[in-house]
Amino acid sequence: MKYILGVDGGGTKTVIRITDLGGSVVAEKIAGPSNYKKTGIYTAAENLAKGIFETLQEINEEPCGAIFKSSCFGLAGLDSKKDEKICREMILNSSVAPLLDKKKTLICNDSRIGLAAGTDKKNGIMIICGTGSNCFGISEDGREAKADGWDFILGDECSGYEVGLMALRAVMRSYDKRGKETILGQHILKKLNLEDIEDLIEWAYADTFFCEKIAALAQLVCDCANLGDNVSLKILANAANEAFNTIRTVAEQLGFKSKDFDIVFVGSLFKCEKYFKDILCSRLKKVFNGISFTKLNEKPVAGAIKIALGLLEN
Repeated sequence: MKYILGVDGGGTKTVIRITDLGGSVVAEKIAGPSNYKKTGIYTAAENLAKGIFETLQEINEEPCGAIFKSSCFGLAGLDSKKDEKICREMILNSSVAPLLDKKKTLICNDSRIGLAAGTDKKNGIMIICGTGSNCFGISEDGREAKADGWDFILGDECSGYEVGLMALRAVMRSYDKRGKETILGQHILKKLNLEDIEDLIEWAYADTFFCEKIAALAQLVCDCANLGDNVSLKILANAANEAFNTIRTVAEQLGFKSKDFDIVFVGSLFKCEKYFKDILCSRLKKVFNGISFTKLNEKPVAGAIKIALGLLEN
């Protein structure tokens, strides 16, 4: 029997879905992370292969020949031509390769499958404002554009990580009298079970889940903003401004100024509605008359399946 393969490969886990040729799910399984920048090429390739073979076992299917009529791999960390070359070699030189029809296999950044999962419109943009940030769009004529997504050193200006980092810096500035007073310090200390502001030094430089733990502080910034903390309000306003500029850049590259298009919001920062999401939406509406807002209600792996099914028609 022939199947469709969809893969959502992230930095913490990989979701693998197999469907029949009509798109009905026959098996789904979670495997280890497959962002090669975080795990290394060998581990990422091993996790992908192991996950795919274990998912096939769920349907008692013996791997034999090109069992997948089409496939789509949406991988975190695929941000450049060099990344694309590495990811293609990682997949097409692995034990999985004989199972694939290489002419019907797409390997792309995970933001593309997220967009496909979030909207059926031919003109669309997805922006991620979670631990990291990324923005990707595609137009009805097949043009693509992206902005941000350069990770925490080179980019991620509208991410939870950036908001958390700005909060920590604001706390330290307030502590040594260089900055404005803020209630962020007391809320962060309580959240982290720390006694004193100076205890933040050891916490901050411990490298365990570095980006994730700082990004988790973004919710506290939102909470403090809701309590009227001016420093928190400014941090979130800056993040909303960065998100606006990122979306506008992608939309203008794709010629969406006078067109109808969907924008899909993904990430925990959008839970901060009043002082981040609502501000962002208001600014976007003033520039783009045809914009519609939506959130990701399906798993991104559903977008990988949708793209793979589309490959059958080409």
